[in-house]
Amino acid sequence: MEDIVIMGKILSPHGIKGWIKVHAFTEKKETLSNYKIWQTSPDEKNWLEYEIEDIQVKNKVLFAKLKNVDDRDSADQLSKSFIGVFKKELPDLEKNQFYWFQLIGLDVKSLTGHRFGKVESILETGANNVLVVKNEKETLVPYIESVILEVDLVAKTIKVDWPDDF
Repeated sequence: MEDIVIMGKILSPHGIKGWIKVHAFTEKKETLSNYKIWQTSPDEKNWLEYEIEDIQVKNKVLFAKLKNVDDRDSADQLSKSFIGVFKKELPDLEKNQFYWFQLIGLDVKSLTGHRFGKVESILETGANNVLVVKNEKETLVPYIESVILEVDLVAKTIKVDWPDDF
């Protein structure tokens, strides 16, 4: 569904009482606890809704207990499923801040008008995020203030100060 944003993935059951181990795609693992309802899907097409009963972070690992998932077998059936929330539930961002999903598919163009291609994904490198832009070739563009000049969601473009032949 286009109105769902994938926020993580269920890795495996944890224990025998229905707990699951979760890999959060969010900047902070705890962000997933802001949502009381999760959508889950093994294929990003067929979604089921689950209410969150409890969430815990232990040793930088996120564990969750979903309502009506009360044993290891039930939890195991959710393994490898994506976790999503409705876009309308996401908090508003400040000016010039964007969710990653908003940047995917945008055209990336240089100051000279050179078209690098479309943003396919975003990498976390530790120092800064990097746009993975694909056309005939792949171009990696650092997502830093000196390079990203303008993001226009309406025009679906990102203007960058980046060498055309990079």
